Amino acid sequence: MAYEVVQAKFRTELQARWSVFFDHLRIPWAYEPVAFCDAQGAPRTPAFWLPQQRIWFDAEPQAPAWWGRFAMAAAGSDHWTAGYWGEEAERCLPVDVPEEWHGLPLLAEGLLFPDDEYGPWQFFDARGMRTYDDEPYQWTMCPQCGAFGATFCGYAERLPCDCLDDREDHKADGHSDRRLLLGYRAALAEVWHQDGGFGDTLLLPTVREALVDQAGAAAAQQSCTGDCQSLWSQRCQELPPAAFRGTPDPDTDRLCAQCPGFVCGQCGEQPASALDTPCRVCEPVTLLSENLARQRLNALVEQLASANGQHPRTVNTLLNQAIGVKTRKGISLPQLGAALIHVEQWLEDPSPMPTGRPAVSSANLDQLHGTELRSLLTTYVGPLAKALHTDIPLVQQRINDWMDAPSRTEATDEQLRDGILQAAAWLEDPTSYRAFVDPQVVEPGGLPAPIHTKPAPADSTCNLCAAPMAAGETIGRMPRPRPPFRAMAWLCAHCLYDRRAKPRLTDVLLRVFHHVFSGSTTVPLNVAEARVMCEALLRVPTETEDEQLRETIAALHAGIEANAPAMLLSSRPALAAVNALRTATPGLDGNDAVTLAAVAEHLAQWERNPSGLDPEQFANRVEWRQAVLRCASAPTTLSERGGPFWV
Repeated sequence: MAYEVVQAKFRTELQARWSVFFDHLRIPWAYEPVAFCDAQGAPRTPAFWLPQQRIWFDAEPQAPAWWGRFAMAAAGSDHWTAGYWGEEAERCLPVDVPEEWHGLPLLAEGLLFPDDEYGPWQFFDARGMRTYDDEPYQWTMCPQCGAFGATFCGYAERLPCDCLDDREDHKADGHSDRRLLLGYRAALAEVWHQDGGFGDTLLLPTVREALVDQAGAAAAQQSCTGDCQSLWSQRCQELPPAAFRGTPDPDTDRLCAQCPGFVCGQCGEQPASALDTPCRVCEPVTLLSENLARQRLNALVEQLASANGQHPRTVNTLLNQAIGVKTRKGISLPQLGAALIHVEQWLEDPSPMPTGRPAVSSANLDQLHGTELRSLLTTYVGPLAKALHTDIPLVQQRINDWMDAPSRTEATDEQLRDGILQAAAWLEDPTSYRAFVDPQVVEPGGLPAPIHTKPAPADSTCNLCAAPMAAGETIGRMPRPRPPFRAMAWLCAHCLYDRRAKPRLTDVLLRVFHHVFSGSTTVPLNVAEARVMCEALLRVPTETEDEQLRETIAALHAGIEANAPAMLLSSRPALAAVNALRTATPGLDGNDAVTLAAVAEHLAQWERNPSGLDPEQFANRVEWRQAVLRCASAPTTLSERGGPFWV
């Protein structure tokens, strides 16, 4: 489980691109693994050997003169097609290809490497490759088993896998298989020469850097002198035969005499990465270009996330932290290799995989600030989305709502700490998240239970009643209400528990205000709230009473006598009661008086619309009222808190 960066050198960029094509399809290849000789000892070196398919492949601007003779020998044929390879080929001598190297010879002639429905063959006259005596051949894939090979015109039924019946699937089109086209595009996407256009660089010598899943591969390549010979072979040459008895010593038969590396135990001619590992010619391995490495890494991340029940974004964050980067954009091949090693190790054994989240406690969080808190909070988003089966943007919005912050960037340290604690609680108990999003319907006259309480970290005021809250006092948050009501920030203990059971006049006035704010035509009050309103109305001078006010008092008395759990007070009588109380405020305490003045002012603004805002320009009456509230000439405590709130 090791990925190392190696170099692959090619005579031309065109051949380098074909190597990328083979790698993308996971087809092992060896580049110029052996040179064959003609009758006079001249070397003939084909470019690629594909051992699984037993194919010799080369890509040249035009056919080398010797290729025809080599192709005939490689195919194991003794029939020479006169004139097929041209006059120069006729003068070439036969080539000796041992039987163990026999295979299908293929030659792609041309410089262009276009990508369309014909793959790379669009501008080739024959639209394909040449064998020793036939054309056109094209790369093809079996639609059933995925076998790769080359056949006449790319007919997939001719592949040796025999998945297709030649009679039923006659001339099955496999040359435009999507996997092949993706391979062509991967080959086209590589850039090695910055200067010059695509066609101008195809014949330049090219060096590919890629990852190989083989420990010791880089060291073997770096130390190789190009003249591999085992210690055993060297001793055999230097000492008389009588000095050797029995079989070769395994160590000396694998150790290279020319460098501090190893020699392949199969061929004895190529460097090996380890003692018992064959060379990359005897057993070729595919190379991972940057694009292919990223694809493999992304697939492994998805697999790991699925196996561990995590969101892929969380795994990516942990992986980036493990290799010391914030993002994998623009990272080097060694860093990609390190990431692949980490994710494969975590797939094999998840125990070393970091969680990315330290144990959450107020004491731990107090040691973190700013960016540290934001980074920690980010690690909860992916797992929460996974556990809640919810989109990440929605989870992020819910966390921001919980913190009462427009975004994590704008959140204070205290808000971020609250967000982390709550995210951890939601992750531990997803039902608590549902309670926040969809609070249970409460009985008439009651209050939902707070979803979170804590000691106030500093002096502040209640988000609902504006009463002062000293540091250390209990404060809390209520469940998220249904639209068009909005979530409230921190509330005092009275507003959390007692504003319905032990109401103050301020509580009743706020109910009138926010129900009218929400567009409701009625204000539901319980018996306790009705009594508080009646007691306040008793202070109104009799001469100022009007018909609507008398209607209000009568309705309140009727509800009290009936002991109704909820009486629906029409909005007009409720407004009349507020206006009547506004004209007679003696005896009201400071907070009640301030709230009453603010409620009366804003109710009047919604009636008069002093800012002249056109209600038709808003989606609904609530948005219009919010705009009027924001445009108040003399902002009040209600202007600062907004709403409407579910009270």
